[in-house]
Amino acid sequence: MISKQSLAITLIAAMVLAVSFISLSSISTNFSHAQVISNSAHTDNPNCASCHVDQWADWNRSHHAKSMQVASDESILGDFNDRKVTINGHENHFYKKGEEFWVNTEGNKYKIAFTFGVAPLQQYLIEMEDGKFQTLPLSWDSRPKQRGGQRWFHIYGEDHILPNDRLHWQQPLQNWNGMCADCHSSGLKRTFDPTNNSFETSWDELNVGCVSCHSPDNDIMGVREGSGGWVFTEDSHTAVWTGNTSDQSEIEVCAACHSRRTPLTDGFTAKGKYLDAFLPSAILTPEYFPDGQIRDEDYVWGSFLQSKMYAKGVTCSDCHDSHSLNLKADGNAMCTTCHQADYFDDTSHHNHQKSSAGALCVNCHMPARTYMGVDDRRDHSFRIPRPDLNHVSNSPDACTSCHQDREPKWAAAQIEGWFGSERPAHYGPAMNIASLAAPQGEQQLSALLKDDTVPAIIRGSAHELLANYPNINSYKTISDALQSTEALVRLGAVKASPFIPVVERADLLLPLLDDEFRAIRTEVVRALADIDKTRITENFKIPYARAKEEFLTAQKQVSWRGEGSYNLGLFYGAQNDPAQAESHYLKSIDIDPYFAASYVNLADHYRSIGREKLTVKILERGLRLMPEDADLNFSKALSLIRQSRAKEALAYLQKAVKNAPDNARYAYVFEVAKKQVTEAN
Repeated sequence: MISKQSLAITLIAAMVLAVSFISLSSISTNFSHAQVISNSAHTDNPNCASCHVDQWADWNRSHHAKSMQVASDESILGDFNDRKVTINGHENHFYKKGEEFWVNTEGNKYKIAFTFGVAPLQQYLIEMEDGKFQTLPLSWDSRPKQRGGQRWFHIYGEDHILPNDRLHWQQPLQNWNGMCADCHSSGLKRTFDPTNNSFETSWDELNVGCVSCHSPDNDIMGVREGSGGWVFTEDSHTAVWTGNTSDQSEIEVCAACHSRRTPLTDGFTAKGKYLDAFLPSAILTPEYFPDGQIRDEDYVWGSFLQSKMYAKGVTCSDCHDSHSLNLKADGNAMCTTCHQADYFDDTSHHNHQKSSAGALCVNCHMPARTYMGVDDRRDHSFRIPRPDLNHVSNSPDACTSCHQDREPKWAAAQIEGWFGSERPAHYGPAMNIASLAAPQGEQQLSALLKDDTVPAIIRGSAHELLANYPNINSYKTISDALQSTEALVRLGAVKASPFIPVVERADLLLPLLDDEFRAIRTEVVRALADIDKTRITENFKIPYARAKEEFLTAQKQVSWRGEGSYNLGLFYGAQNDPAQAESHYLKSIDIDPYFAASYVNLADHYRSIGREKLTVKILERGLRLMPEDADLNFSKALSLIRQSRAKEALAYLQKAVKNAPDNARYAYVFEVAKKQVTEAN
């Protein structure tokens, strides 16, 4: 007879880490940057300049023109005049050798190949072996000295990033070819070879040139045709567009780089559809706060699609000059081109002293967060401050971001005194509570999903949260959403579908193998990874084969880091192909040795096929490299419990809880295991 204690411990051992596919919220021949030049006549910016003189001049002064440059006296902003700087307790030496720029850091000397960016900071690229370029974390603060600039600093602040950290500058997450290049250069091809972990990257233009935004056949993307403009009407304080409407393709062109996304193809063109080239991140934590405000770097697009301005037809070039990238007006004058000045730019509206920081529209409606140490970026959802929702959405508010000595309750009371107690409904509370999988969240989430006034990108993201409520109601909601005319809603529904039994899931998803967008088709293949091939009837065989090839190609685009091969490991594991699954997990570990998820899921793969000795071996391999990793420690503890070594498991569980204090599951298992070991003793 099995004791209660033994049974409970066995159940704990069966609780493996949840496995999920990972998307990126972003090479054999080594080459010199001198060999990489434009190889397409139509992409040569000086050729464009011969006819488009003014536009070229504006562009030439822009950040796009300086997004990446060969290291030279003209391009380098940082102080390389034999400058020695101690950062985080480590001395770094910046110096020149003839016309070359060098840095001595972490005990090694590296030549600077390229500059990367220009303001408010400039980074530098180091050419490594196998065609790889890595981003040096020691950056130059190019802001004026009076604003704290003209200094060397580390983009991770005071944190000293060790070589066994994925964030270390020589690891894949800091690789230019994969993470940065497609947005800092035009016509880029990564050309990654996973067999030998090398790149042979090429580009048409070194920086962000004409063809990044214009198609090679000179189409001007996203421009409203015909006459029209933003005009005020008698019954509105806000301008409306009159004239031909835009298809907003301009936004998709900008979104190619100004969004948090995972590439699906090797390179992209301005003429292509965004969802054919990229899989966008959802508006979910940790990239966003629960109410959709920016949190991690999201590059604007996800925020803008939440805005009323986007819903009314505003495009990027309504505010930003397409070539210089500058705002078309300064301060509140930019906003009052469409928002009547005598109504909005007045103390009766903003309730702050004229010309004060509180009177600036952007400080209330576009709060900023600082990234990379010095880069303040503003939220583009143009939201109304809602301090009254702070306690239910767990999100910051613009008011107390300025009035840091005050509480959200104070700010909420102030706004209520100015504008009354009636406040419009907001999706933030529902998104927050649903993200926590709280029981009351399902009803709120259901109401949100039925509201067509909620932005499509939010409804698509909210559908992903239905996975926290796997029941018949969610099944029906997903079924309906898969028929939506909104691509982002369909995408969210596909990503939420894996909890549905595979037979019913196949019936729902197989028709979407012919969806117009690659992002949806590839997610369908991902969601049907465990489908029995006999379920794929004759009329779906060709669409499935085509979409599967697109899915495999998409994973190759991120296989320079652990996630690509890891995703393939999950895919082939679900397809009951253990040899392929093992091969891809091992490849992920080889390419990205500090990516813990590969060790954890390979270990679980070995457990599932009855090879516990290999489970132990791979976990110990991971723990030697990452002894503090919470997931690895938890997985090791489960393995020990399965071996009836529960007492030994406690130390690993304790470390897992210590290093992941917010993980309720780890804490629960630790407490249960402690109790059971105590009772057994």
